[in-house]
Amino acid sequence: MFGFDPLIIGSLAVLAGGAPSCEMPKGTEINVTPKTLKVKYDYTQSLENIQKVKSDTIDPHGFGGYSITQGYMRGGIKLAPQVKLKYITYERQGLACIWYDSIDVTLEIDPTIVIAREVHQDRCMHGAVLEHEMKHVKVDRKIVNKYASLMGKKLYEGLSERGFKSGLIRASGTQEVMKRMQETVYEIVKHEYRKLELERIDLQRAIDSKGEYDRVSAICPGFKKKQKIFSNRTRDLNR
Repeated sequence: MFGFDPLIIGSLAVLAGGAPSCEMPKGTEINVTPKTLKVKYDYTQSLENIQKVKSDTIDPHGFGGYSITQGYMRGGIKLAPQVKLKYITYERQGLACIWYDSIDVTLEIDPTIVIAREVHQDRCMHGAVLEHEMKHVKVDRKIVNKYASLMGKKLYEGLSERGFKSGLIRASGTQEVMKRMQETVYEIVKHEYRKLELERIDLQRAIDSKGEYDRVSAICPGFKKKQKIFSNRTRDLNR
């Protein structure tokens, strides 16, 4: 989930004379911040409706088995990069210099735990399912912390190779160079974000193992009869 902020350009400084140079007044600030919003809860959906929600989870019971989804975590990881550029123009020579003033990236998770209302009404099962779903939230928290550090490192390395400034360029090409400098940042963070998504899928699927499903189910044996009745009804509906 990408949320690109528009290019922010620093104030233009015009020099009437003097020898052209391309020196940055200070180093580029690079900030990559992991952010977790407060967990929200949804108990309004029925067990039957929850079964219709598409999931990335692979059913751990195999081709002949059948799982009942009692709850799930909703919400992805939002990537929001913002680039601030500054530049100086030498009117007499028709030259300009552009540099990265600051780069701010936010990796934000906004989790909602959805638990079927039939499960929510059973105190024991509600607690067991909530504990399981919080494991998914913790995975997302862990992964945004990991990739915030990685993105900061990759941005520094990638821009060090290319340069944090444009060097002296023709003033007529300022906007085009600005666009390329902005896109360079976006490509670096998008590349890391794609790796984040793949790792996240693996980690989230690992939580939904057969052993974990069986453990959650065993916590509340009294809920099994209700689950069995619903399971039979759902099979009939899917025929």
